Amino acid sequence: MDKTAYTVKVGEATPAAGGRPAAGPVYRSIYAKDGLMRLPQEIHSPWDFFSGAVKKYPKNRMLGRRQVSDGKAGDYVWQTYEQVYQKVIQIGAAIRGFGVKPGAHCAIYGSNCPEWVMAMQACNSQGICYVPLYDTLGRFAMLAHTH
Repeated sequence: MDKTAYTVKVGEATPAAGGRPAAGPVYRSIYAKDGLMRLPQEIHSPWDFFSGAVKKYPKNRMLGRRQVSDGKAGDYVWQTYEQVYQKVIQIGAAIRGFGVKPGAHCAIYGSNCPEWVMAMQACNSQGICYVPLYDTLGRFAMLAHTH
């Protein structure tokens, strides 16, 4: 098993005090241990970051899903950046087709999966603010966001 550490502790845990709950220690990526990295000047949004990666690495693997056969997880089947980009553009057009305009909010409910990532990037492609509603939040979270 690879024991390489990808995070480093940059802050200690704090106990509950003055009506504030306790908080665990703070960790960062080893690449940002001394502070957050500066973004390249050409990146102004999450869409710039993603579409730039598509241009730079179109044939590289981006999103994968393990195939399950007879209840056993098998190998991953991958989609490339280019394949994901094409789907993202179509999903973004569909979201706009439902009347969601740039600057509006769009809730995305679901589990962690390639489709969730594509829906998020579809919103980014259209200048729409996505609101993640994770399946682990349960039924109460969905009811709270419908009113």
